[in-house]
Amino acid sequence: MSEPAHTGTGEVISLGNGCYRIDDGERRRVAFAVAAQDTWVFLDGRVYVVPPATGIVARRSVADDRGALTSPMPATVLAIHVAAGQRVTRDEVLMVLEAMKMELPVRAPRDGRIASVACRPGELVQAGVTLLEIED
Repeated sequence: MSEPAHTGTGEVISLGNGCYRIDDGERRRVAFAVAAQDTWVFLDGRVYVVPPATGIVARRSVADDRGALTSPMPATVLAIHVAAGQRVTRDEVLMVLEAMKMELPVRAPRDGRIASVACRPGELVQAGVTLLEIED
């Protein structure tokens, strides 16, 4: 385990293998990071992008790009809780992935309607693969 990094609003502690504990002073959470050209951080059902060499977490969520929710890392689809045409609300759990022996809930980034579901339970999906699409 490494020394904590202080972010100004809390601390981030590496637990190893791309897993981090984040303590913001009010609650303690676990985040997963996958390094590629950018680093993708999966936290509370959202994916955030950290550009190389900046150390600043981008405020946009990869899940919001073009209305498609994509896999943050290679994972197995454990469960899908929605179907095409269904209305969803922000932060509703849409599906559950499993990666690195951890269950990762994928939440709706906003209110909307499920346009399509592009995967099925038991399927192994790769990072960046579209899981489902949400329309306003």
